[in-house]
Amino acid sequence: MPANLTNDEIQWLLDEKVFTIIDLREESEQKEKPCPLNDDKRFDYFTMSVTGGNAVPEKPEDVASYIAMCDAKMELILTKIIQSYSNVLYFCNAGKDRTGVVSALLLESLGYDDEYIIDDYMQSADNLKDVLAAYAQVNSEIDIDVITPHKEYIKGLLDWYKLNRA
Repeated sequence: MPANLTNDEIQWLLDEKVFTIIDLREESEQKEKPCPLNDDKRFDYFTMSVTGGNAVPEKPEDVASYIAMCDAKMELILTKIIQSYSNVLYFCNAGKDRTGVVSALLLESLGYDDEYIIDDYMQSADNLKDVLAAYAQVNSEIDIDVITPHKEYIKGLLDWYKLNRA
């Protein structure tokens, strides 16, 4: 979540023609941690929350919630990104579940193979390792293994999506 962007980072977004911003978080999350780009008139800011995206799974079987994200709202998000007139920044809180699902489905729709999509998703395991460990330490009810990205999570989503997309 781009909460503390510097002026240089904002200028980079503008220079790279990233004018479309899509916030995948729920309204309550946005109120708790507002994004400064929402008030910046140089950007087109859209709130497009992902179904069930703010729930933390309790056990590995619950990560099937990725599939629950694949509804009409998800199709609208994908369409908005694909049809955008500019480059797009989309985000949630941690950048692995909602953002990971959107990224995987975008890559799938662009014809990338499963191995590439899974490797892309698994980069978040390395990138977020310390953040997720700190989160699990503060929230003792959270199973670190469940919130850590695993290949089978995104593979299951891709398999399901190919069979069930409209």
